[in-house]
Amino acid sequence: MNKNLPKQRSRIRMKRADEFRPVRGFYSRALFCVPLLAMLIAGFSCFQRELGPDMQQEVELLLERDRESIVPLPPTKEFAKDALLVYAGILVDKVYELSLVSRTFSADGYIWLEWPPAVQDLMEQNGIEPKDLVRLANRVEIWDSLFEPLTAEPKLLSGGRYYQRYRFSSRFYDDEIEFRRDPFGEVNLPVVVEVAVPSMSDKYAEVLLLPHHQANGFMGRSGSLSGYRLNSSSFKPYLHRYSSRFGSWYQPMFSQMRLEMIYQADYWSAFVNWVFPLLIIMAVVLLSPSVAGSLGDVRLAIPSTALLTLIFLQQSYHDELPPLPYLTFLDELFAVSYAIALGLFGLFTWGTNTYAQAEAKDKSMVARRIDRADLVFQLISVFIFFGVGVAAWVRS
Repeated sequence: MNKNLPKQRSRIRMKRADEFRPVRGFYSRALFCVPLLAMLIAGFSCFQRELGPDMQQEVELLLERDRESIVPLPPTKEFAKDALLVYAGILVDKVYELSLVSRTFSADGYIWLEWPPAVQDLMEQNGIEPKDLVRLANRVEIWDSLFEPLTAEPKLLSGGRYYQRYRFSSRFYDDEIEFRRDPFGEVNLPVVVEVAVPSMSDKYAEVLLLPHHQANGFMGRSGSLSGYRLNSSSFKPYLHRYSSRFGSWYQPMFSQMRLEMIYQADYWSAFVNWVFPLLIIMAVVLLSPSVAGSLGDVRLAIPSTALLTLIFLQQSYHDELPPLPYLTFLDELFAVSYAIALGLFGLFTWGTNTYAQAEAKDKSMVARRIDRADLVFQLISVFIFFGVGVAAWVRS
């Protein structure tokens, strides 16, 4: 029996331990960082839970006193007996120049009103012209907009009612737009018609706007919007309670009608423009571990190049969006793509160093170990990427 066999086995074990020391060091640092990050997140969450409710309650109490609100108009049976009803209709002829960055769009069309003699008497008593009866509450760039009656005087209908038609062409602010599922989400474009005269608020003579009985269609032949398809439209009454008293003794509440045009983004166009390039980049990233572990320089170049490409792609995506306080569906895909590319770069760094430090006779064994780690990383990354995508879609 060879007496030097125990010594040779001991040297082999020590050699293998030296080979795996970089791996143990890498994973030990990772295991140290994970609980540290978890503690930081947990501490921040506790801090938020401790201070959040009190601060939020204080803010809500301050805002509740003079809160601005827009609520649906109650059913007809709940109207006051002295309420004055004005019936409104709208037809949007064109919708164009949608800007998601500024949350604005342009629209042209017609509005018509029909009111009883009691409203006409009130207008004559207060010197209210038909052009001053209502306003477009969410229009912007008033200097470059049009809102005018088609006739100088309202038309007297049979039964004593009065009828007035208006033409408008203006740029409107979109306060209903939502980007959580972007680029596959919906775009809600509102046109808001509101009573404009203070003497017609709820504290003086409550004038309420209701949909005209003949206002069945709201969109003209040119109501389409480039890149979107019209899903639905509605014209419903609301009450707008202002947060300011405007130097008076009460907070006014005005009746308004809101036309909401809901457009759906084209799924195929959005997929090809944004999601498909991201999937191509991630396919290259996730296939890069298939490159032989001995080609360290080639492997390291792939995730670093992918990271730069992802950054530029996301930047060009956000050039078309306003600043948002939340992540969109596509942003969450970008976030997990960054994490995978960065993790892959760390894996390739470890693999390249391990292969370079191994002795010539052990390089084949080290290469097989690197390939096994690459395969595990590939499978986990694919699962995480699609899991985050499904969770982001369901959550939004």
